[in-house]
Amino acid sequence: MVRVERDPAFWSAVAAHPALADMALGLTPDAVGKIATRDDVLPLAAEHGGFFFRRTDPLGFVAELHTLFSPEGWGREALTAGIEAIGLVWLCGYQAVTTLEVEANARSRPPRTFGFVRCGDWRATPFGNLRMWLLTRAAWEASAAATRANAAQVKSLD
Repeated sequence: MVRVERDPAFWSAVAAHPALADMALGLTPDAVGKIATRDDVLPLAAEHGGFFFRRTDPLGFVAELHTLFSPEGWGREALTAGIEAIGLVWLCGYQAVTTLEVEANARSRPPRTFGFVRCGDWRATPFGNLRMWLLTRAAWEASAAATRANAAQVKSLD
């Protein structure tokens, strides 16, 4: 379902959706599209959006997750693509994933069923109130989402 997508036009089109106008932290759709071409970013796309995993340390232990889906991809598509994307990011050698929740955007909260834990309380930033979440590989492997992914994989082998 997910694929590596480095074409800026795909990401720009998703970011240009009117429902996402206030969700790109002040970036234009073209600027969002250019992120997919960066060497420190793994852009994993589904049909209506996807994920940017940005390497945050020089050795590649920690990735920062950014999610961008148009309304057509909200819900089931984002959830199933997220399960696949998180499963794949570990294959790149990452051991932890961080992400930020935006207080003004309820959709920005990562799913606890993936094993994400909140790192602290809200903090004022130039982008509004944010708080950080963390997912370790061990927490992912023990999560409900990983169990679901493993069961689906076993079922497909039957």
